[in-house]
Amino acid sequence: MAKKPGVRRIYKISSAVAAVIAVGYFLLLCFPQPLFAYSATYGNITIHSRGPVEPDIEKVLTGADERLHRVPFYHNDRARQIYLTGGFKIYALLSNKAYRSFANSVPFINNIMINKADVPADRVFVNREKNNSRSLSGVVAHEVTHLLIRERYGTVAASMMPTWKNEGYCEYIAGDTTIPFEEGIRLWRENPSDDTNYRYIKYQAMIQYLLEKENISVDDLFTKSFDEKDVAAKTFASLL
Repeated sequence: MAKKPGVRRIYKISSAVAAVIAVGYFLLLCFPQPLFAYSATYGNITIHSRGPVEPDIEKVLTGADERLHRVPFYHNDRARQIYLTGGFKIYALLSNKAYRSFANSVPFINNIMINKADVPADRVFVNREKNNSRSLSGVVAHEVTHLLIRERYGTVAASMMPTWKNEGYCEYIAGDTTIPFEEGIRLWRENPSDDTNYRYIKYQAMIQYLLEKENISVDDLFTKSFDEKDVAAKTFASLL
C-alpha cells in the first residue's frame, strides 16, 4: 500500500532531521574544540579543558610517558589531542556510547576523551559506586597505547583484534587499574569461572605471561593467532 502524501512528508522530514543530527554528532566527535575553552600544549600532546588547564597536568603526562616507553614501537612525533571533559554528562555525550569507561578514543577520529578527573591527585573517575577511580596517568597511557596499536597495525586490523589482546596490552602498559593487580589475581583464583570483577586484570596477566614467560614479541602477540582459553589456562596455572 502506497504511503499517503502526509505520511511521506513526515517520513522525509524525520529522515532529514535524523541525518542532520547524525552528521552534527559526527562533526562534534571530530571537532569538539568549541566545547572546550582552554588548551595547553606539552610536546606532542595538546590538552583541552572546559576550565583552566591545571599545571599538574604536566606531571601526569610525564608519568604517562614513562609508562609508554615500554611499548617497543612508541613514538612521540605525532600530535595527540586529549580532552578533559570535566564531568560525567559531557563525557557521556562525547564518548560515543562508552560512557561507563574512564576514557575513550573513537577509531579513525582518535581524539582521547577523559571522564571526570582530579588532575592534582592524578585520578580519573567513572559514574558508579564501586571501583570507580584509577590513575589519570595510567588512563592516558592506556589510551595512547590504543592509538599506537592502530598506527602500527592499521585501524581496521586493530579494531578486529580480540579484546583480551587489545585491552590486556593497554592495561599491561598502563600498569594499574581500578583494583590492585594482586587482588584481581586473588579473585581469579577464588572464582575462575566468572571473571566479571577482574576481567581486565586477567587480560593483563595473560599478556604478561606471553611476553615475560613465553618471551613472545609484541609484534607476534598482535599478528599471530592464539587460543584465548589456552592462554588463560596456562596463565592461571602459572599463578598457582
